[in-house]
Amino acid sequence: MINKKQGTAPREAASTIVKIVNSKNMNQAMLALTLLDNCVKNCGYPFHLQIATKEFLNELVRKFPERPAPFPSPVIQRILYLIKEWKVALTDMSKHKDDLIHIKDMYRLLRFKGYRFPELKDASVAALAPSDALKSAHELEEEDRLAQSAKLQELIRRGRPQDLVEANRLMKIMSGYDTRQTPDYSQKFEDELHKIQDKTILLYEMLETVRPGENIERNETIMDLRNSCASAQPKLQKMITEEEDNDKIENLLTLNDMINNALAKYADIKRGLFDTHYEISGKPPTSNNSTEEPKQAISLIDLEDNTNSSQTPANNNNANVLDELSDIFGSSAAISSPAAQSVQNDIFGSGAITSPTVTATTTKSIASGNSSSDLFDLLGQTNSNSAIASPSVHHANVPQATPSNALEQNSTTVTLVNKNGLHIELEINQVDTKYYVKAYFSNVSTAPMEKLMLKLAAPKSMQIKMEPQSSQTIQPKSNRLVTQNILLNNPNKEKLRLRYKVSYEQFGVEMELAGDYRS
Repeated sequence: MINKKQGTAPREAASTIVKIVNSKNMNQAMLALTLLDNCVKNCGYPFHLQIATKEFLNELVRKFPERPAPFPSPVIQRILYLIKEWKVALTDMSKHKDDLIHIKDMYRLLRFKGYRFPELKDASVAALAPSDALKSAHELEEEDRLAQSAKLQELIRRGRPQDLVEANRLMKIMSGYDTRQTPDYSQKFEDELHKIQDKTILLYEMLETVRPGENIERNETIMDLRNSCASAQPKLQKMITEEEDNDKIENLLTLNDMINNALAKYADIKRGLFDTHYEISGKPPTSNNSTEEPKQAISLIDLEDNTNSSQTPANNNNANVLDELSDIFGSSAAISSPAAQSVQNDIFGSGAITSPTVTATTTKSIASGNSSSDLFDLLGQTNSNSAIASPSVHHANVPQATPSNALEQNSTTVTLVNKNGLHIELEINQVDTKYYVKAYFSNVSTAPMEKLMLKLAAPKSMQIKMEPQSSQTIQPKSNRLVTQNILLNNPNKEKLRLRYKVSYEQFGVEMELAGDYRS
């Protein structure tokens, strides 16, 4: 009914539902919250715009006590769950996140007041998260026009001077008067097709590396790629029958054949056939500056325009191994990181090189709200202030990665990872109780691997230090392009034991591999 009527229907529905939520009858309130959840998941952006208004959010939490109770009522628990769900799925993932900012403000305010939000279920977030289903250029344009119409009505209803200025700008875009901000929907559709092609190629390459005995249904990345390709195919086939341009039909047919071959390979593996091969003729996107040095990932908090600090993210990320891989070898486990911690005594007894250790201190202050009668009134809240201190750099001595006497000892090369196109080799040189390890990263796939990060953990009886990687990007079809020095001391001369975790991104898809190594 809301989707059919449009106009003021989303606002009227949201206003009616929130009044029932504040009913004294708990059953009515819980049913109203269930209805609200269904409307949010099925009525799209026009309804999302209404639940993100200050009026709606203030009314939704009107009966919240000033201090959270030790055991909140089911209604309050349900409201907290919905607000957190909206914050994650809408304000963090939606392309209209800038219009829904008040949801995030309410989430922060409730946390500041001491309210604890329940854990979210993956299924509920997935139902609300933006769909990656293939859409034609016409469907993309119609979706934007519907969102613009809903936003225009809300701006006119508010009637503030700044809202009317924004409404005037929006009307120029909708009428076609201002074409500078009108997206090229044909190009957006081509980009969507290109993404599906990339996913198809990645799926096939991952399936090529599957070996007998592996259960591909446990590989979430493969299953996500397979489902994405399978869901796009019916829409693709429909477009083929409706398209009139011969060149576009040819491109659609080629992509459809690629998906067919990738799905056929998946079906073969499910039947236990691992040696079948199909033609994947599409090519992944190529960069015009492929001969240039890999670019450093952009920092979300750029304190200075200084590219010399490019190694800091890698060091800080490795320091987080303690959080992710703690106690992996039982009570005697310990994890070391290359930086972000004070350097211990020279456990290797060799020459030293200078390596910067960066520490940053962040302080936050939250301004208290004014004496408004409405405790949770977003209009009465002052903005939080954050101050980030500049990082201080201290130079410390760390042992030399590859001493000359290490080369005189027996050198061993082992394969740590060989999966999904990523190949990691460890060249191990042992000198008495010390191990001088050099990791070589290769990429045999046809797409670059970005945001590469290797994490290692060792037992407490061993000390491990990792220098930063030479790069966080491995170019396609490259052999030993990226390297990393690792230093390990084994005073008890135990067998070498390591647990690894390597993560990277390929075609925008996050990949993660983990396992153990024992000498």
